[in-house]
Amino acid sequence: MEENKCAQCGTPAAPGARFCESCGAPITEPAPASTAPEAHAPAYSLGAEPHYQGVAIRFVQLLIDNIILAIISFILTIPFLASVITVNTSTGAVSLGPGYYARLVLGIVLGLLYFTLLLGHYGQSVGMKAVKIKVVNDADGSSIGYGAAFVRTILLYVDAIPYVIPYLLGAILIWTSEKKQRLGDRVAHTVVVKA
Repeated sequence: MEENKCAQCGTPAAPGARFCESCGAPITEPAPASTAPEAHAPAYSLGAEPHYQGVAIRFVQLLIDNIILAIISFILTIPFLASVITVNTSTGAVSLGPGYYARLVLGIVLGLLYFTLLLGHYGQSVGMKAVKIKVVNDADGSSIGYGAAFVRTILLYVDAIPYVIPYLLGAILIWTSEKKQRLGDRVAHTVVVKA
């Protein structure tokens, strides 16, 4: 605890004194110790040797998340099932109906919402939680927020190129990156680490 002193002559003042006994100058109270809360440390410390997560664990995570998304999408698009594929009985021609496009659009929107909201709020999707990994800010290990989560999720569709071998581009980018970042991670300045 800091002692009260006269600002003029430096004489120690009695507790509660308003004037200096020596010179008569007014005594000012010392500033109270700061009670402001300390700044929060990052949610995840990258430490000296961060454990960036590679293709295999992220593939398992993405598989879990895609199964969850497929189930949710199927349930939400049951009303469109009758019009997904139509067959012309006279010619035998098969065509994609409006239900197909409705399911496609719903699947994309659902994926964007799923990853953006979960990563932006928790730093993990359900699949990431299952395999114990998370997404953090590359610079300081803090939470990524909704903006970076959205950018990362949009670029997940680019990382899925070529679609005949899904996520081959993403895997190549992870393999060639020192921090095991796919395109979405590089643009959003995020890394995937052990939770």
